[in-house]
Formats: sequence, C-alpha cells, structure tokens
Amino acid sequence: TLLDQECVNPMSYSSQLEDSGCDVSNDYAFDSLASDFHQSEHNVDTSKCWLERIPPLSLYCTSREESLTAPVQFLQRLLEIRKLSEGGIVQADFTELENDSFTVCNSVSQLLDGLTVFYNSPKLPVSDFLTEAVCVLIRLITDTKLSNHVLKKCFKKLEEFKKNLIQNILRNSSVNRFQALHAVSHTLVLLARNNILRNSLISLLLSEVRQFAEQLLQAYQVLSSF
Repeated sequence: TLLDQECVNPMSYSSQLEDSGCDVSNDYAFDSLASDFHQSEHNVDTSKCWLERIPPLSLYCTSREESLTAPVQFLQRLLEIRKLSEGGIVQADFTELENDSFTVCNSVSQLLDGLTVFYNSPKLPVSDFLTEAVCVLIRLITDTKLSNHVLKKCFKKLEEFKKNLIQNILRNSSVNRFQALHAVSHTLVLLARNNILRNSLISLLLSEVRQFAEQLLQAYQVLSSF
C-alpha cells in the first residue's frame, strides 16, 4: 500500500529546512497518491484492495493530526463496507444515509477542517497519515453513491475548502516552496475528479485568476504613471 511504500523508502529531509523552493524530493508522496488511487479503481479483487488499505489503529500521528484520526478511520471503514456490499460480500443498506447522514457529514467536515489547517501552513515532509487523509476524501467524493450524500450536506464546506486552497496558491506568502505548492495544487486536481466539484472549481479558479490579473494591471498602471 501507499503507507507501506513510504515506510520502505525513508528519505532525509534535513536539507529542506532553509530551502526556498528548489527541493522537490518529496513529490513522490503526492505523485504516488494519484497513481495509487487510479490503480485501486481497476482492482478486480475489491475486498482485498480495500481491506489492505485500512491502516492500523495505532498509526502514529502528530498533535496537529490527532483531530483527523477519528474521521479518517470512520470514513475508511464506511468506504470499505461500501465496496464489500457492492461486491456482494456483505449486505448493507446505504439508503438510510438519506435520512441520517449526520455522522458522515460531520466526519467530512472535521476532515476538511483538519486538511485546511495543514494546507494553510504545510509542514514538510508531508506525512503518510495526511496523504492517506487526502486519499480518503477523494475516494469519498468519487464514489457513485456516497458522493451524492456528501455533496448535498457538505457542498458549502467543500467550496470553502477549495477556495482556501486556491487562496494559498495565489496569496499565501508562507506557502512558497515547490513541494508545498505541489501538495496544494495536486489536491485541487484530485478534487476535480468529481464532475460537480470540477465545474465549481473551474469557476473559482477563473474568478481568482481574473482578480489577480486585475491587481497586476492596476500595479502596472501605477508604476507607469511615474
């Protein structure tokens, strides 16, 4: 799994502390995220695939990640049950989520809050736990059934999350390293796997880029007047 691969391939990050943006040695974590997710979509043995993806309960987390532990593990198990029921291995009625989706939506909200805190001030290297948290979010919003419930209840929260990511790319001066920007932008790309989120994401991007271009034009005009 992705977590196993990261444990087998430890890297030294001591040279990154004072780097202004040229070190991209940790791109592996987020590049692997996309390829790992793509591979899981085509895995015929869904029960084995999803069971292997569940990390142990004792997975180490930093203090900043502790608030993510419960929602990540809950959503992982929900996705596991969803896949097993789809394959006929277990019986589960997900129609009840229409009437009682508070726990799911609350977990998604906690997950987005935790990821927002991280992306506002990324700490490198990106931990395997946070990488897995992003994987869980993407699997959830691309699931054909669960995504409908999540989008109905958490669409506004997801919009705020996407807007925050875009703001970090364009305006957050503390997120100025290639690795940090790659982590933020790659998450936006993965969010766009959902058709509904993709359309709103494009609108947000165009709006921010247009505003940014207007500010550049205004600054140019001011300088030209001297």
